Amino acid sequence: MGIRDLMNPTGIAQRPELTAPALGSAQLFDPNTSGTPGGFTEGTSLPGQNTQSFSRTMSDAGTAADGQLGTEQADGACSTCPFVLRLEHRSRYTAMPKYSDQEWVPRERFIFLVGQGRVLSVRVAEPEGAVATWEVTPVGAYSGTVDPSTGSGNRFDYTPVVTERQRTEHPRDPNQTTDTSTPILIGYRRPNSGIQYRIKATVTHNGHTQEVEETVVQDERDIIRQEYVDYRTWRDGFRLHVPYRNRIVEASDPALRGNYNLVLDSAMTALAQEVRANCAGAVRISSGWRNPRRNRAVNSTAANSNHQHGGAVDLQPSGTSNGTQGTVQHRAAYLELYNAALATPHNSVLLERNATPLYPRNEAVPVPSPADPDTNADGVPDRFDPAFGRANHVHIDRSPPNESEDD
Repeated sequence: MGIRDLMNPTGIAQRPELTAPALGSAQLFDPNTSGTPGGFTEGTSLPGQNTQSFSRTMSDAGTAADGQLGTEQADGACSTCPFVLRLEHRSRYTAMPKYSDQEWVPRERFIFLVGQGRVLSVRVAEPEGAVATWEVTPVGAYSGTVDPSTGSGNRFDYTPVVTERQRTEHPRDPNQTTDTSTPILIGYRRPNSGIQYRIKATVTHNGHTQEVEETVVQDERDIIRQEYVDYRTWRDGFRLHVPYRNRIVEASDPALRGNYNLVLDSAMTALAQEVRANCAGAVRISSGWRNPRRNRAVNSTAANSNHQHGGAVDLQPSGTSNGTQGTVQHRAAYLELYNAALATPHNSVLLERNATPLYPRNEAVPVPSPADPDTNADGVPDRFDPAFGRANHVHIDRSPPNESEDD
């Protein structure tokens, strides 16, 4: 019987040497083949078809699949796969439950200050127990130096060392050709740059070596806190403690800000609200929190000004300005504001022009009388008209919170 070539309808391929066993015969069940090995499959190829054996084809496919699967075993072990390399960081602040729920944290959650012997640490978290060779490099002159800067082990401790001169150096403004850096103890109206360190770890595990680099950078809260470390270190007479991180918050009013988006607020929002509640006229804020550098920028001579812990606020009557100074309206408005501040729980209330006190601290203004006349009917005894006529704010403050260093 012939085999019809389905791909060649014009002819029938006759293969007389191929005979089928009779149905039901013993030959049908004989496991021994007859004829030339491979003879049957040889003739079943279609024109243009790959003629290599089916077994060879399947073998090649299996090899390709094995190559895609790699050498990972069923239990997840892999002798040639790259391993997961993960670092964690620690400072005395991540070790405090009020700041962090974990002592060792990833780079994104690392909080730290430098100077005065503060130690920072890094370790290989994964693979657990793996040993690394370490290299730590300060980024920017304002980040100081590191001691030691290299080492080996699962954990590496390093101590940043920063001098006043190094903290003086600030990055150049990329849009300017002149150096815009200013000394750390000089007044400054822009935010400081965050101290940062580049950490390189080289780890060998199961015969394979990988390298990872991470850069740890101070966040805004720590940049602010670092100013207090710097000033406690180098400014004579500066005694304010380094503020707690949770004291640094979003500003309740943009006018309360210093050089940063966040503010240190120990009492100023409450003071402003209470004075406003006691004052019939509208009140605006002229100055709130001042970070130490901003306090110098406004020419304050008070090394420990309560503005620097967010415990002071300067207020002005709405509708007054330099143009209204010396007028009845100006004096009457400042008298009302001053009395409203005196009625608010406070440490000190001052009538001031810039940084100059114009009236005795916390002293009530006498009620006009025949012996102490008010001839222009502004509510202020005539003898105090010059003071209230020149004032450009009322200062009110409270003492620093009863807190110690968080170190």
